[in-house]
Amino acid sequence: MLLVLLILLLNQINLSSAFIQSCPIQCECDQIDGSWSVYCRKTVINDTVFADILNQLPLTLKSLHIQPPPNRGPNKLRWSDNINRFAQLKVLRLIECQIPQMSRTPRLPSLEVLDLRSNNIDHATMSNFGGLPKLRILDLSSNHLNHLPTGVFTYLRQLRSLSLSNNSITDLSANLLRGLGALRVLRLDNNQIPIEQINNLFSDITQIEELYLNNCQLQSIEKLSLDRIPQLRNLGIGGNDLGLIPTRELQNLAHLSVLDLSNNSLQEIVACAFCGNNLTRLDLSHNLLGLSKTAFHADAFRNIPLKHLDLSFNHMNDFDSTYLGWAQDIIESLAISGNFLKTFSDSYTHTLKNLLHLEMAFNTIAHIPVQLPSRYYHLESLNISGNQISYFPDNIHTILPNIKELDISNNKFTSFSYSDLAFLNNVDRVYMTGNKWDCSCAIQGLQVHMRDRHAMRHILNYDQVQCASPSLVEGHPVLAITEVNDCAVLFGARYGLTQTSEMLILLTALLLIATLLLILLGCFYCCRERQYKGSYVTREHSRTPLTMANTHSCSSSTNDGPLSPPTGFDPFCVSTETFKSTPPLIPPPSTHQKSTAAYFGI
Repeated sequence: MLLVLLILLLNQINLSSAFIQSCPIQCECDQIDGSWSVYCRKTVINDTVFADILNQLPLTLKSLHIQPPPNRGPNKLRWSDNINRFAQLKVLRLIECQIPQMSRTPRLPSLEVLDLRSNNIDHATMSNFGGLPKLRILDLSSNHLNHLPTGVFTYLRQLRSLSLSNNSITDLSANLLRGLGALRVLRLDNNQIPIEQINNLFSDITQIEELYLNNCQLQSIEKLSLDRIPQLRNLGIGGNDLGLIPTRELQNLAHLSVLDLSNNSLQEIVACAFCGNNLTRLDLSHNLLGLSKTAFHADAFRNIPLKHLDLSFNHMNDFDSTYLGWAQDIIESLAISGNFLKTFSDSYTHTLKNLLHLEMAFNTIAHIPVQLPSRYYHLESLNISGNQISYFPDNIHTILPNIKELDISNNKFTSFSYSDLAFLNNVDRVYMTGNKWDCSCAIQGLQVHMRDRHAMRHILNYDQVQCASPSLVEGHPVLAITEVNDCAVLFGARYGLTQTSEMLILLTALLLIATLLLILLGCFYCCRERQYKGSYVTREHSRTPLTMANTHSCSSSTNDGPLSPPTGFDPFCVSTETFKSTPPLIPPPSTHQKSTAAYFGI
């Protein structure tokens, strides 16, 4: 009896454990070595659902990502201190959840990443970060912060990245970042902070390596004391309406390797514009370089090891790689998206010997030609999103044999042929969002491709790869479709045919073949009938008594001859005289009949 009770207790414990550690229906879960990573991005979540999710998750939770699905509005929840029970939690992302404020008593000793983007947080205090000793990355961007008190980040001694972008900060407290000796990245984008206060920050963070001041309404960076942060490697000053390259201000940054000058009003890159820097990545997108005939000086990129250049959205009707001058031989990545390019012209890449990555998104390209310029053969990544492409050429695997990353999102693809899938299955990353996928035909192959890359589903945004037809599954993720009832099974998938169309074609072909066979059989039957009919009559005449041979002849000759019919004999030609001379074929009277007549006296 005791043994039975023990077994029942163990079963109950196992059932309870399985129930507790089951993945919430609103989420997706990955388990690696007993640690859980949970992504809740399927439905809009409120406080009640949030509490249920936390109650179902195991104590071994390592990562929790909660964000609403696209185009369905934000989540509506408040911070819950139930999160404190996850002592092993390292990554917490609560994005676009309308959280009004952070906890005053957080206790997450292992937390390294806290992402609270796009909430309603309007203030922060020292107590909000007191229980996060290992925090390395803090993102408070796109909230409603307008003032941060002195010492608010005092407890975050290991903080390496701080983002305060897209808030309403107009004033920074003195010594705001004092004591943050590990800080390397500071983002202040889209805040109207006086330059003097920004300069005051530099005194406490001289070790800073990345500084982002995009969209801060800076007419010039002449008064910006960049010499106080000599270790600066990345600088973002885009969206500030700069009309000229700040060459003189940048010359003191010998370690500068990444520069963002996007969204300004630049029309010309003068000679030696970046001399003195160590630039490897330069962003010149969203400027006006296409409006000038001499936008690029021959020595514009002289003496810099430039490998990545972004010239997207510059009003260019055409582009020639010779414009890049000194950078032609070393450039590895080129972006010319958002211009007015219509084809895959050879002039875009013909002098770029080391080009490996090309972006041509958001142009007016309608198709991929069957023969591409020679430099495309060596590409490892290609971005052609936002165009009007609806199919791949049959030889896509031979013209782009080395592609490892491909972006075809926001085009006009509806399905893939077997040859397309064979090509895509050799590509590590394929971005496919924004196409109108037909989930009624040939979608299983795409699902298999996506399942093979299931671990990267969040990177590749598979939740946004959605069906456009049929109407029954419109808007549903392709991976969520479990039954496809109208899919071509033979050759139709290659030509974009549905199963219904394919079956109709096959049925029509079978009917035509059956009709043809019936006609042939009818003709054959008629011929056989005629042959058999003629043969039957001949046999009947062959049974005629030999004494009738002369009387049945159509000839007037009375000569005796052999019994074989004369030449030209027609068994159906019998004259009237023959019938007259031929006695009727009446059998002779039987003997029995005569004796009966005599008996009655007849």
